[in-house]
Amino acid sequence: MQGIKNFVLGSVLIAAGGGILMTANLRGMLEYGAWGILVVGVLMFAAGLYQMLVVARITVDATEAYNTNSTARLLMQSMLTTALADGHLDDQEVETITEACEAVVDEHLDPDSIRRIANLIKERGDAILEEIRYEGKMLNIDGRKAIINACVMVLMADGQVDVRGTAAINAIGEQLDFSTIETQALIAEAMAAEQG
Repeated sequence: MQGIKNFVLGSVLIAAGGGILMTANLRGMLEYGAWGILVVGVLMFAAGLYQMLVVARITVDATEAYNTNSTARLLMQSMLTTALADGHLDDQEVETITEACEAVVDEHLDPDSIRRIANLIKERGDAILEEIRYEGKMLNIDGRKAIINACVMVLMADGQVDVRGTAAINAIGEQLDFSTIETQALIAEAMAAEQG
């Protein structure tokens, strides 16, 4: 996150500039250089603080990402299909889906908009699997494995592994051109990684 980088780098530059000014008794260029480092540090610190406190709080409606970003759409469809397999959507599942999708679109998404998309996916029923098949054709093998891993994250988000969720991941794996054995192996591997 850019805000944290600016905040930390600004703090380092403030410390460096202040340290040079306090320890160096040199005149001229060294003194002006230290003041320059100090000023840049203060500006970066302020920018980082602003980015962390103000910009980070601005959220975007996930529907926009769903409609414009095919990878985000596939991720949301797959993760929400997994989450909805047990008949309801938990807060932990919404949080997991939101975080995964934010990493793809590089924006903060409104969790309530994820819930609205969940209702849309619920209405589409099994037809959503055809969309997953279509969108999945655009990904290479690593991208398709990442979708299965994301689904496992949702499966484990509420602390209970539900058989219906596992069945949903198997159906998604089939749509992504994985055999049942391959999907089961990916699920086991992702679960081990999540637990350990």
